[in-house]
Amino acid sequence: MKILIQTNEMQEIASKVSAASFRKFGFKEDDIFFLDFKKNDLIQSYIGKKYLRNGKLKIFKNDLQSFTLLRFLGPEFLNYNGRALIIDPDVFAIKDPSNIFNQLNDETAIACTFYEDLPRSEVMLVNCNLISWNFKKILSDLFSLKVDYKDLMNLSFDKSLNIKKLSKSYNSHDIINPDTILLHTTNRITQPWKEGLNIDFERHISRKYIFTQYLKKIIGLKYNKKIFEKTYQRHPEQNVIDKFRELFYFAKENNFIHEGDINISIKNNFFSKKFLE
Repeated sequence: MKILIQTNEMQEIASKVSAASFRKFGFKEDDIFFLDFKKNDLIQSYIGKKYLRNGKLKIFKNDLQSFTLLRFLGPEFLNYNGRALIIDPDVFAIKDPSNIFNQLNDETAIACTFYEDLPRSEVMLVNCNLISWNFKKILSDLFSLKVDYKDLMNLSFDKSLNIKKLSKSYNSHDIINPDTILLHTTNRITQPWKEGLNIDFERHISRKYIFTQYLKKIIGLKYNKKIFEKTYQRHPEQNVIDKFRELFYFAKENNFIHEGDINISIKNNFFSKKFLE
């Protein structure tokens, strides 16, 4: 079984902490790999190109989430052989996740969690030999406007997939409870290692929604404050902050992260000094 962690420069520290969290539960370093944006010339060649997202034209940028398309490279990266857990860089093992591999049988291509009745591809257990994704073609289809980014992310672009629903304990969104196995700090603006930094991601929300929230603000109604924030905010759950801190220092003590990595990320405003205080 392999662990494939998507990453880029902005999330390099987080991805190494993620790797360390799996190592903590006995996974071998040789079975943990990074799908790294900065090492993939093909995906970098599309920076500045247009694509469809929820039916609207967007520009592909090398920002906080530029790694997301790399999840579709996973089966090809492993030569369409074996099973793999493909995850975002902000997914961390809180309890031993080994049992997740029992969730996939020989007939099921993918197992993942569902939110709002849609598959979530940020944590995917993949039967590589049952998937024929061609990464080059997927990128070509996206940037020639043949497929919408949304349909890639919710896996509806591939009608052949047999998808099994996983417990949300394997993709717990910003909450640690007694059932949490994999914590996903998916709310970008409150990622603990970013607190206080300037936001470096694009909010994909409509002008109508922004205008509506602004009106609510003006007239004193409850509104979504997050869409107007310019900096990363403190995570609302102290136990999430504490758990990431614990895993961060475990990663550092076990040489997943070095002082040089931290200093470079701080210099480039990818990692917050505030977190180290």
